[in-house]
Amino acid sequence: MYTEEFAAVALSRVSGIGPVVYRQLLRHFGSAEGALTAVARELSVVPGVSRELASRIGAAAPKREAEAILEFSVRHGVHILRAGSERYPATLRNFERAPAILYHRGNTDLSRRRTLAVVGTRRVSRTAGQQIERLLDPLAEYDPLIVSGLAYGIDTAAHRRALARGLPTLAVLGSGLQYVYPYANRKLAEDICRQGGGVLTEYPPWVKPEREHFPARNRIVAMMGEMTLVVESDVSGGSIITANMAHELGRKVGACPGRGGDRSTAGCNALIKQGKAFLIDGPEDIVRLLAWKPAAEGRKQLQLFLSLLPEERQVVDLLQEEASGSRIDELSTKLQWPPAKLASRLLSLEMQGIISALPGQRYRLSASGSFPGLP
Repeated sequence: MYTEEFAAVALSRVSGIGPVVYRQLLRHFGSAEGALTAVARELSVVPGVSRELASRIGAAAPKREAEAILEFSVRHGVHILRAGSERYPATLRNFERAPAILYHRGNTDLSRRRTLAVVGTRRVSRTAGQQIERLLDPLAEYDPLIVSGLAYGIDTAAHRRALARGLPTLAVLGSGLQYVYPYANRKLAEDICRQGGGVLTEYPPWVKPEREHFPARNRIVAMMGEMTLVVESDVSGGSIITANMAHELGRKVGACPGRGGDRSTAGCNALIKQGKAFLIDGPEDIVRLLAWKPAAEGRKQLQLFLSLLPEERQVVDLLQEEASGSRIDELSTKLQWPPAKLASRLLSLEMQGIISALPGQRYRLSASGSFPGLP
């Protein structure tokens, strides 16, 4: 009767259904569609579902909201991410209280597990700006996703530095996608989406930024990061809230130390003193604590693949399908090329070290010419 996507969004718009109850319904009925179409008597046996809540699940209003959300999503290229689905962010899947539904614009690879959340004060000092560069630039070798909240100050600096270094970055909002906040960062949000990153929120598109939404935004940031790094902060504020949330969730927290008596770094010092954060003196501390291995080789291979001529890529694509190699006549038949053209492309690829010649007029990708993970 309903698509699973429609049913999931409709359930999420029912007052009283939070992340935990949503997951209880999915476990009991096996699907969001099963829960949405169940009668009140069936619903009321689910833990956390009262008779009053069961009656609201069958109401028309949540379905109307779901229709509006799906229409907006199709029109604006928004991805709807459902808890329990393959596209739901990998780093959130183990959290029972992670949002049931997320709305995502952009091309972020949300399945990657190498992530770093970066937070801090809105009144960023020159020193903190330099810290961002000093810490993030060397991490390009490890290709992490940089997560932050698009706020002024440290958030903005982290997003911008990630873009400058070719790192994917994700901006988490405390509003719907119609109301990117702060307004001055709307262009930054568009740049993030264009350059392989994205914007993420748990709020429907028409929800405006409100003070009470930002703790929920901070919680998503804390959940998304393998580590939450506090670059500069006083003893109170959103960044300290995010760091405490990450600590409570069992995530690692890092903090850049500052001079004693300096309010701009007092929060960082306090987190370290309380044993809630590791002291981060350089990028090597982040790499060591998260046990990251360099991703540079894979990135070099991808860059090499993208630099090939289109016809050379066709040959590489075919050789990737046959680990033991292919004969020249087999390649010629598949490609439908004349022998002289194929011989020219094979010679070019061999000179680049991408393929190796084998006895019997066979060729295969060389060890340095493999391209793992390419579609």
